[in-house]
Amino acid sequence: MDDLLPIGEFARRSGLSPKRLRSYAAGGVLVPAAVDPASGYRYYATSQLHRAQLIDALRQAGMPLADVADFLGQPSARRLARWARHLDEQALERHEALERVGRLLDLDRAAATGEAGVRRGDRPEEEGPMFELRVATRSETGLVRENNEDSVAASALLMATADGMGGPPGGETASLLAVSLVEAAFNGASVHELVASARAANRAIWERASGSPGLEGMGTTLCAVGLIREGQLGLVNVGDSRAYLFRDGTLCQLSEDHTVVADLARRGELGPEEALSHPHRHVLTRALGVAPTVEVDWSVHDVASRDRLLLCTDGIFHELSFDDIDELMASGADVGSLADALVDEALGRGGRDNLSVVVGEVASIG
Repeated sequence: MDDLLPIGEFARRSGLSPKRLRSYAAGGVLVPAAVDPASGYRYYATSQLHRAQLIDALRQAGMPLADVADFLGQPSARRLARWARHLDEQALERHEALERVGRLLDLDRAAATGEAGVRRGDRPEEEGPMFELRVATRSETGLVRENNEDSVAASALLMATADGMGGPPGGETASLLAVSLVEAAFNGASVHELVASARAANRAIWERASGSPGLEGMGTTLCAVGLIREGQLGLVNVGDSRAYLFRDGTLCQLSEDHTVVADLARRGELGPEEALSHPHRHVLTRALGVAPTVEVDWSVHDVASRDRLLLCTDGIFHELSFDDIDELMASGADVGSLADALVDEALGRGGRDNLSVVVGEVASIG
């Protein structure tokens, strides 16, 4: 039988951090050879060293864990070449996105200085109904955590929230980078502005972490919605921060979580009750800043005057059920009172994580 190595020694020999090893175990691609049932301590076999290094190289190339498992089941030069072409295509998209961000930042500076530019309220009527968001935010550390790694942003055009990871100061840095870049880049032209800014934020976080030893391993979720032309709402999402829409007395979740448990549930392998207590319910399958590229979920939705929107980090919905949120959203309170009520109720249920909300109401302005 192979020699068993404790996770610390296996990490040293493989060149991977224990945190990476745990994420690969959670993704099912590198399962420990043995686990001490009393302590939960993990042990790996020496024969797993080669596989660990293969997995890490594929992840450094930006391959999602699900694709890593599939590739290792049937490795081939042809499949590697196909992935290389995919990376080339993504690199081109990223460069185009960054160029777009540069142009958008120029537009924002022009608007701020009174120079010619596209500003909200300058668009012709034929582009559709004009709306604005009346927003309120609140972000709290909670009752257990020592630092608040969440960040939020809000304006008449945009709502965004991010939940950082990697511990202080990495988590705070990553989440603030994400919402700041989105806030600076989005001008309301299209959902593709949001997508481009999310990808640019991913690259910025990755490069910042790569060049700063104290920030190694940082990353963040991101969920952002913005009013775009023709009276619609653009949404981007990476991770498990959520967006909800409350309309005509009905609450629905607009975003999809990127977690191990959510993936299992979508495949029908896990029921709602099992998901609530699953040991991997907090494990993300996607986040900004953990790889050079990231897949960004996006969608476009119709909006109407008096629609209410809620963006929140997992500290809220892990304390409050869907029905709890529905009841609070239906209360008729103004957005500031509603933001306070959501956070206060979550604090009253334990407040075991950082708690952040952005609440907005859609209002017609023309």
